[in-house]
Amino acid sequence: MLKKIPVDRLKIGMVVEKMDCAWMEHPFLGNRKKIGSEEQIRTLRDYGIREVYVDTGEETDIDASVPPAAPSGLAAPLPEEVPLQEELRHAEATQREAHDIVRVVMQDVRLGRNVESEKVARVVGKMIDSIFRNADALSSLTRLKGYDEYTFVHSVNVCVLCLTLGRRLSYPRADLETLGIGALLHDTGKIRISAEILKKPGRLDDREMTEMKRHPLYGVEVLENAGGIPEDAKQVALQHHERWNGGGYPYGLREEEIGRFGRVAALCDVYDAMTSDRCYAKGMPPYEGMRKIHEWTGIHFSPEVVQSFIRCMGIYPVGTVVRLDTGEIGVVTAANREMILRPRMVVLFRDPGIRLPDPVPVDLVEKAPDGRRYARTIVGPLDPSGLGIDPADSFLQPVPVH
Repeated sequence: MLKKIPVDRLKIGMVVEKMDCAWMEHPFLGNRKKIGSEEQIRTLRDYGIREVYVDTGEETDIDASVPPAAPSGLAAPLPEEVPLQEELRHAEATQREAHDIVRVVMQDVRLGRNVESEKVARVVGKMIDSIFRNADALSSLTRLKGYDEYTFVHSVNVCVLCLTLGRRLSYPRADLETLGIGALLHDTGKIRISAEILKKPGRLDDREMTEMKRHPLYGVEVLENAGGIPEDAKQVALQHHERWNGGGYPYGLREEEIGRFGRVAALCDVYDAMTSDRCYAKGMPPYEGMRKIHEWTGIHFSPEVVQSFIRCMGIYPVGTVVRLDTGEIGVVTAANREMILRPRMVVLFRDPGIRLPDPVPVDLVEKAPDGRRYARTIVGPLDPSGLGIDPADSFLQPVPVH
């Protein structure tokens, strides 16, 4: 039975079934949450939530904010061995190398040559090394997008997102290498699709759509002929358009019929596509892309994979411009994987009319001097175009130490 009670009456062990706010406006990943500590109750108060609905009769040891099938390492913090700014130098070089590799691969496929799988594996290894040194550096660079080279940039971005998510899912390094190779090469089949179809600004007709839906099959053919590509990497090329509810292609697989790498790649492919500018359409902000991903949980994407993706990327992904309750405006620079509404960021404006001379780094877990509330809280995202800033510049430039 559900009962509405004040947050002050919550006790450890109670199961909160519903909150009187949207999912973006409370500190937990799901609306259902078993209270496990006094800190969680204080956090609800800090977010301004005054009343919740609790189940007065249910007893369970399952924390519903993480699916039961999730690996035990899912909620564990991921240590960052080096600072973001330090790793960005290595990440940028690795990103450029990955772009060059994808260009060469696409050109080789177009000319009927074999893919140099050793070079692909080597750059994927460098990407994994970077993610282990700092989980945010490479993923922050996925905000640097240009529609003129969409295919190359998209392939690299999907690879970075897959590796970041795979690490969150506690995949061993060998699995990350296989996943990364598949992700970097997942769109090679598009080389066999005519440019007329690929670049068509309007809706594809039935004939064109039928041909487009063959590109995963073409991709597998390319990778089969390449030699040296792991079998599970080919799964990424084949299944990145399959959907959890069976509505995808080329085979209409559903749920567990889709391989674990295919589930990861499907989500990352859609997220990057939605948030990328194309020659015929402007991408949506990362915050809106994340909202869409959440809406499609259990429809297009595996619930476990969605939960993990939101945890590792944050509700406000890197590059999101946000307004704070202090009136300040800034850009998110790193996710907080344990408190997803409290990322790290840099403040650029004291208020919309006063640009600061230098970005000021802040961590939204910092408390106010009274120690009872947070010093800053995100009110909501903003469109950067009206502020005359490029979010990418905000986290790529050196941040002064205060």
